[in-house]
Amino acid sequence: MIIPKSIAFVIHGLPMGGAEKFLISIVNHLFEIKYSPVVILLSNDDTLACEINTGVPIIKVVKNSRYDLSISNRIKQQIIAHGAQKIFCVNPYSYFLTKLSFLFEKEYKIFLSPHTTKPFSGYNWFQTFVYYRLIGKHDTLVYLCNKQQEYLKKKYLLPACQQTVIYNGINTDKFNPALFDDIDRNNIRESFSIDKNDKMILLVARINPEKRHNDALNALSIIHKMRGVIKPHLMIVGAGNKRLSDKLKDLVSILELDGYVHFVGNHSDVRIFYYIADIFTLTSESETFSIAALEAMAFGLPCALTDVGGAREMIVEDWNGTLADPLHPDSIAKAWLNALKNNQNGHSIREYVEQRFSLNTMLKQYVHLLSQPIMIQ
Repeated sequence: MIIPKSIAFVIHGLPMGGAEKFLISIVNHLFEIKYSPVVILLSNDDTLACEINTGVPIIKVVKNSRYDLSISNRIKQQIIAHGAQKIFCVNPYSYFLTKLSFLFEKEYKIFLSPHTTKPFSGYNWFQTFVYYRLIGKHDTLVYLCNKQQEYLKKKYLLPACQQTVIYNGINTDKFNPALFDDIDRNNIRESFSIDKNDKMILLVARINPEKRHNDALNALSIIHKMRGVIKPHLMIVGAGNKRLSDKLKDLVSILELDGYVHFVGNHSDVRIFYYIADIFTLTSESETFSIAALEAMAFGLPCALTDVGGAREMIVEDWNGTLADPLHPDSIAKAWLNALKNNQNGHSIREYVEQRFSLNTMLKQYVHLLSQPIMIQ
C-alpha cells in the first residue's frame, strides 16, 4: 500500500471555464493541506494559471503536430519526474493521452473526471468512444451528477471500473450577496440602461453552439410580444465563438430587441452580475452540473434551466427554479416567467446551496477519494 502526497492533474488547458475553475479549487486546497500537486497543461492556453497557488508547478506538454503521440510519453516523464503515482485527468481526451503510457503500470492510479456529457457531433461521439475504451478496472470515474453517470454508461457502453459521484461545490463565502450591501444595486443597473423597475435575466455561459444563446433571444422575443407583461432585459456574460457572437447580435436587431440584450463579454469576477439580476438562466442543449447556476443560487437567485444534465438534481421545481425543455424557446419563456414570479425565496435558496453544494463539502469528498491507498496487485 502506498499513500503518495504528490498528485498530477492533467487538463487540456486553463481557459476561462467551469472545468478549469473546478480543477484550480482542488489543486489549491490540496496544496494548502500539504499535498504536492502538479498541473500538466496540454495546450498553451493558461488564462487562469494566475489563480493557481504559486507553489504549484505548472507544466505545458504540447503536441508537435496533430498526430504526435509522443506527447503521451512526455506526459508520463513529467509525472514520474514529480513523483506522482496518482493522476487526475479532466475530460476523456486528457485521460486518453495520459493512459496510453500507463496501460501496464499497476502502481499508478488514474482518475477521470468528465466535464462534458453530450457529444456535439457523430465524430465527437466516436472520438470519445475510443478514449473511453482505455478505461481499466482499477481506474476511477468521478461523475459530477447521477444523470451524467446514467447517460455516459449507456451512451458509451463504459467498461467496468470503479465509479463515484461528487457534486460540484462553490465557495459560498465568496458568492455572498452580503458582500455587496454597500453597493447601490440600482446604480449598477442604470449603468446598463436597466431601470430599477425592469426585470433582468442573467445568462452566464461561453458563446458556443451548445449553449443555445439563440434560443434565449427567441424566448425573450416571445415574452416581449405578450400583452400585460413587463419587458425583461437579458444580460449575457461570456465570450467565445466570434462568428456566432456576431450572428447573435444580428438576431437581436432582427427580433427588435435592441436595448434589451446586453453582451458584456468575459469577466473573471461575475458576482456583481448575480447581485443585480432577478433570475439566472441557462438555455443549453448540453450541460453537466453547472457551477454558474450554483453561484447564482448562492446569491439567492431562482434559476430557469433547460432540463439537461444534472439540472433536476439541483432544482426544486417552483421553489428555487424552473426547468424548461431544451431547444424550445416557448418552454424557456414560460420558465422565465415562472421564475420571475417565484423570486422571493432568496434567503432559503442560499441556505439550500450552503447545505448541499458548498465548496468545503466537495473538497472533503475529493480529499477522501484521493487519499485512499493504492492497492498494488
